[in-house]
Amino acid sequence: MGALGLTQVLVWVGSGVLFTGGLGAIVAGLVVTLNPWVFVLSGVYFLLGFLLFGTLMATAGSLGTSQRESQQMAGIFSFGAAVPFMFNSLIFAAPNGIVARALSMFPLTAPTAMMLRLPLTSVSPLDLVISLAGLLITIPLALWGGAKVFRMGLLLYGKRPSLKQIWLSLRQA
Repeated sequence: MGALGLTQVLVWVGSGVLFTGGLGAIVAGLVVTLNPWVFVLSGVYFLLGFLLFGTLMATAGSLGTSQRESQQMAGIFSFGAAVPFMFNSLIFAAPNGIVARALSMFPLTAPTAMMLRLPLTSVSPLDLVISLAGLLITIPLALWGGAKVFRMGLLLYGKRPSLKQIWLSLRQA
């Protein structure tokens, strides 16, 4: 899935370079020159987002008793990645506005929100640090919690755990 995502990103970048004749893009009548750091930071956010969502979806998959049930649970986390697209008109209008900044600081929406913001404006270093730190803290926590839930799911094979059982599993040392 990661290779497929990177291939998709490379196709987008290649199309942008091919159709604009360089690293420029015409957006709403304005010429925006893409900074090479935008590509570097987008790659970092892609990788961190992939790790976070991969961990969360693997955890959701371990809770389901069937493939359909696991996909439904994983869809909850996919919604987190889609939320910034629901607010893209606000992000495009004010890339350093309160909505864009808030979405950039919440770990489930940060990868997508930052990839929307980075080409539009100069994002403050503080926003970058908070966003990246939030992701770097959340990924190991999600992995730790996912391992506990997965272990509990193995013990309850064929039976879907309740929220209470999941909570108790996470609280155990």
